Amino acid sequence: MIKRVAAVQLSLRQLDVPAILITNLTDVKYISGFTGSTAYMIIDIEKAVFFTDSRYTIQAGSEVDSTIEIIEVKDYADIFNQYCTKYKKILLQSSCPLHISSKISAHGVDIYMDDKDFIKQHRMIKSDKEIKLIEQQYNLAGKAFLKALKTFKYGMSEKSWAASIEYYMKMLGAKGESFETIVASKERGAMPHGTASNKIIEISDPVIIDFGSRDLYTSDYTRMVFDGSDDEVLKVIDIVRNALEKSIDAVKTGRLAKEIDKTARDYIESQGYGKYFNHSLGHGVGMDVHELPVLNTKGEIVLEDNMVFTIEPGIYLPDKFGVRLEETVKISGGKAELISTELDKYVYHLENN
Repeated sequence: MIKRVAAVQLSLRQLDVPAILITNLTDVKYISGFTGSTAYMIIDIEKAVFFTDSRYTIQAGSEVDSTIEIIEVKDYADIFNQYCTKYKKILLQSSCPLHISSKISAHGVDIYMDDKDFIKQHRMIKSDKEIKLIEQQYNLAGKAFLKALKTFKYGMSEKSWAASIEYYMKMLGAKGESFETIVASKERGAMPHGTASNKIIEISDPVIIDFGSRDLYTSDYTRMVFDGSDDEVLKVIDIVRNALEKSIDAVKTGRLAKEIDKTARDYIESQGYGKYFNHSLGHGVGMDVHELPVLNTKGEIVLEDNMVFTIEPGIYLPDKFGVRLEETVKISGGKAELISTELDKYVYHLENN
């Protein structure tokens, strides 16, 4: 935690701003170690101060790094009206609510916005400990999927399949889901974010299942379930699989994120399905399930060792079906190394039908 505070202070010096108010809770957790649900921080050139209320005082005392000062407040407005006004100018995060920035500005403090989200930039490079915690979530979520797979039956609803995955993730120790579980069958699979519905899943339906578990860190898998014989579905699965594998091979330190996106996009385009791949190739994974870097057509971030991100190409055919396959990699020794290894297949079949 000392290194993280020091990194923030270095960024403040480079920006020539004396302090930053941290309102993003994930960033507060990242810097302080606190796992509760309400807290703020102010970091200036000399010190880091953590603010919370009496509900979390004991928890903060046991979790927050000892080098960080803890202040209990009765009214969070005191942070903005009293502590922020000690500075002539202050840096605010891009996600800072308008009512907070307005209160600070009303006291004559010059406000600077951190449009580049430099703390999120710091969070891109994971420590070995962080990577281990992420890997634990991938192992947990993968095991939960395999247990849930044994309960899946055709004739059940998408929501039933999703509920089974979520049940086993929690039974294995997850605090919850990284995001709302996606189970999208047949024509609903053409919606990239088609969360589980009451639709009944039939034996010939191609089914996209996108899920992840959450503790302090997160995970994110996408796999297919398909027991049909439709030639077009099988063809599209093969194209998406090839795009995924080519993209993983293309990951190298020093390359731009957009170059990896282009690898998948160009291949899918060459197969005649370019207009049906309509989202980014991937995103960072960490304390949040969507972090930097973003792998898309505009991704200018240079890839470095210890970045962790998904690679998830997809093809979505309106009124027919969709296919998405996803792996998560860490960059180690200059190249991609899979961490989503608990599930060693891209397409699964049901055992009980």
